[in-house]
Amino acid sequence: MKPFLAKLLIALSLSFAAGASVAADREMAKVKDIEIVEKTDVRFPGTMRAIGVREGTVSLVVSVNANGEIQDTFILESTRNAFTKSALKSLSEWTFSPATYNDAPIASSLRIDLNFQVDRRLAWQTIQAPGPADVTRSSTEERPVTKAQFEELDSIPLPIEMTEPTAKVDGIATVEFYIDELGHVRCPRILTGSSLAFGRSLLETVSKWKFEPPLAAGNRTNTMVRQTLSLRNGTFASADTH
Repeated sequence: MKPFLAKLLIALSLSFAAGASVAADREMAKVKDIEIVEKTDVRFPGTMRAIGVREGTVSLVVSVNANGEIQDTFILESTRNAFTKSALKSLSEWTFSPATYNDAPIASSLRIDLNFQVDRRLAWQTIQAPGPADVTRSSTEERPVTKAQFEELDSIPLPIEMTEPTAKVDGIATVEFYIDELGHVRCPRILTGSSLAFGRSLLETVSKWKFEPPLAAGNRTNTMVRQTLSLRNGTFASADTH
């Protein structure tokens, strides 16, 4: 096993045992979050009304590039497929202003929670840290989409495919990403970082990682990971997971 993978596995183990905590480095510049510029109404699905379903929820994460364009939409949690479809249809018409690092645009992601109630205006909110359109299996099948906290998983999702940045830019950054039911990394974003160049390089690298599928009570689920990573002389020097 490569030294970095061993460090990462140890860090994940410590995180799994201790639970999640946020430890943002105050000396590093923080990324200003994505802003929603324009949004359209999300409609309550007529099919749900017809069968007597009166409420539902969808939690999704949208990845927005430095130009403000949607690159990925990840369904984190959903009670029914009809609500997922309604949310995705409306979201495709929303516009965003990209996240910025020291006023320079950078790719990032934003979590949005939608609460549907029949005959009532949709309630929604964005979830920003510190406090996780290519759609996974979960948006096309009827069974509910689930998420679990990292410490609630049956075991640590072991890394399967991991690389180090090809651009040898040293630095340190705290990155947040989701692991979906297939073990793919989804919607990574930088929370704090020592430089824009390192942040961009780290995002490109982390997006290619793959893990074992997360399991909770024996079932595949989605989860979120937050890590502080340091690169020195072209190789990762530390991997602290929160």
